[in-house]
Amino acid sequence: MNGTCFSIPPLLAGVMLRIAVPAAHGQAARPPDDSQLKAYLMEEFIAIDGYDSDNTRQLKAGGVTDEQLRRVLVEIYAEAGAALKRAEDEYGRMASALRRENAVRELGSCTCENTKTFLLEVAADKTEDGILRTIAVGSYLRAADAGEARDILLRFLVGDDRMDLGGRTSICSHAQTAFMEADAAKRAAILESLYVGLSQEENKCNFHVYDDILSELSSDYVHSHQRLAILEKLIDAPPLCKADEFVMPNLMKKLKELQKTRRTTNINTNLSALKKRDFNQPLPEEERSALETPPDAPDAGGTAQEEQAETRRKGLCPLAAVAGLLAAIALWLGLRKKRGSA
Repeated sequence: MNGTCFSIPPLLAGVMLRIAVPAAHGQAARPPDDSQLKAYLMEEFIAIDGYDSDNTRQLKAGGVTDEQLRRVLVEIYAEAGAALKRAEDEYGRMASALRRENAVRELGSCTCENTKTFLLEVAADKTEDGILRTIAVGSYLRAADAGEARDILLRFLVGDDRMDLGGRTSICSHAQTAFMEADAAKRAAILESLYVGLSQEENKCNFHVYDDILSELSSDYVHSHQRLAILEKLIDAPPLCKADEFVMPNLMKKLKELQKTRRTTNINTNLSALKKRDFNQPLPEEERSALETPPDAPDAGGTAQEEQAETRRKGLCPLAAVAGLLAAIALWLGLRKKRGSA
């Protein structure tokens, strides 16, 4: 890449030794400088088996500050974007795209305001690739506080900048990841934002995604009156895409099961009320306790949770899965060819 081929293990060893050796002799740990950090991340970001975010955590534990990490990641993002425009073959395009995506993804490890501003700009840029934009939303969610998490979810799920069908699906998955890492207040903000997004969703396939995710995160949702009402409304509506037809059998099964289930809870789907909620205020004890220990597999009164999870793993759009697999194979072959000739 850029005429230089780094060997990942020696490079990683060099970076980690710079941190570890001084500490072992009772000296102050020395993190890698910007050029070393950049070289390491540039190579790791195109690793065949994907980038492991544990590497970022180790680097930060070894002394890499949020400011340094942000500075290097933004530089990688900019250079990879320029390289993507100049790329003359598929390998060059894929490598540059991976570097941009991983740079944006790892920026979620930084919580400074400059980072959040940058991620929000990427997410809002409608000229950018949709996958990159949703990765930026996911990274922002990791860095955001409760109020900021609510605001970005509402903006891209129901607001003027609402993303398309695939974008909303990805945002839901990113929100689930952020939820698992969040404190109680932020979890409440994410859940209520997803409730509102679900209530305004007109696509059956996206309801399927919301429903599976929310069923894993909230027993209140599973047993709510609103869940049944939204499902009944969507089933009666005409399909908007092929994916809607694909999930109809599953939705009908859910409906039959829910009709047999005793509904005991209500969830908030009021957009105005959510916008006014101050998440800086302490949560009621009952809500806080429930959010700190979300159910791993809630009892939906007969809902086949394992089958739902399996359906989600298989994906709603088989053709998209095949396309992703072919792209991964092409990149792997390109990496082998490039590194074999280096």
